[in-house]
Amino acid sequence: MGITILLLDELDSVIHGFIPANRANHYRSSLKTGSIVRLDRFDVARVGHTYKITEHQYVIRFIPSTRVVEVQTDAPVIKMDKFMVRRYEQLQVLANTSLELPDVVCEIKSVQGSDLKNQTARSRVVVRLLIEPNMTVFMSLWDEAASAFRGLLKAGDKSQSVMLVTTVNPKLFGGNLYLNSTQGTRFFFDTSISEIAEFVSSIGATPPQDYTCVDTLERVKKKELVSIGDLNTFISNSNEQTQEADFLCKAQIIGVIQENGWFFVSCTGCHKKLEKRGTSLDCSRCATSDVTGVVRFRVELAVDDGKDSTTFVVFDKEMNKLTKQEAAVLALDEVSNGGEEYLPSCLEELSGKEFVFQIRVTPFNFTPNHRTFTVATISEASETHSENSGVDTGLEASSSGPSVLGVKISEERASGNNPGNEGAQQRRKRGRE
Repeated sequence: MGITILLLDELDSVIHGFIPANRANHYRSSLKTGSIVRLDRFDVARVGHTYKITEHQYVIRFIPSTRVVEVQTDAPVIKMDKFMVRRYEQLQVLANTSLELPDVVCEIKSVQGSDLKNQTARSRVVVRLLIEPNMTVFMSLWDEAASAFRGLLKAGDKSQSVMLVTTVNPKLFGGNLYLNSTQGTRFFFDTSISEIAEFVSSIGATPPQDYTCVDTLERVKKKELVSIGDLNTFISNSNEQTQEADFLCKAQIIGVIQENGWFFVSCTGCHKKLEKRGTSLDCSRCATSDVTGVVRFRVELAVDDGKDSTTFVVFDKEMNKLTKQEAAVLALDEVSNGGEEYLPSCLEELSGKEFVFQIRVTPFNFTPNHRTFTVATISEASETHSENSGVDTGLEASSSGPSVLGVKISEERASGNNPGNEGAQQRRKRGRE
């Protein structure tokens, strides 16, 4: 949509500026971090109600006549940084509201991700953070932020564990607070920054300790064939919510769970589920009224391996391969039938068939109210998997801490504690993302 910049003056006042996309290339060469510029002929508008990055109530908007001139001589002395730091209680209030993208000061306790030594990798990195004494949260780094953090891990000193992170999006999930990176996320380790010095003083003057890094690259490459009970054991015995692993599980499909529907409408830009507001659908991530939706599969499969049962969630790509049908076409059939809710025959025909499911276990599976596993790929049960021999299961790596999931998944479904039952009160809800 454009370029957002932070502007700081000699009075230590900070405001953000916005350059629309159609004028971005004209001003891009003038934008250099740390440069002191004279800015004139701009427009001033009130800040929107969402995704604020400063506490200022106004924003500087660049218009065609706006000029940016770098001050080469007699430049005023201006600080390089100013932060909008929020504490734990404030982050909880801001979570899921999209009102602010605040900054946080924290100490790194552990890092987990795939291919952590590869600075060009952009896959997610999960960081466990001490944000207050005896209070930890998890931060998910994506795309550019994940790549930048990998670079810091490769070049930095692990004893420098206290950092200030900017522009995070706080979310509450399963009762836990998570901090998600944005395109504006940056990392600061300079102990002379007053916010970092204050944090170090608040948690005690003990020397910072090296944090652990768990690289899941090899675990992802070497997938183990395990039972549903093994999946449950892996989660139950893991007291680190950053545990992440890939497994293969051979199971038979018992049926399709219909409480949450079998499809959802997602944003074509970010693939996030669109939310219904009145008579229209909006994307909370793209924050624009010009949203185009597409129908995608989200199917909850009840599966059984002969000893235990659970729910596997399969999304669009794998369901397209499995059914040889597109969700949009099947949804049109539902509309042509007068909107009557039904299960397409291609989904009904999956019952009784056996497949090998590749399951990615992530921190999402460690939330107290979550009892489903997301399927990465599906293959025919008759296919052989040569990588299964001579590889550790990954179960030995899990610690013997307190149980996260205290009951068997099969017992949970029998007792009616599955989250999907919540949707049974209304005949069906669309799929969740």
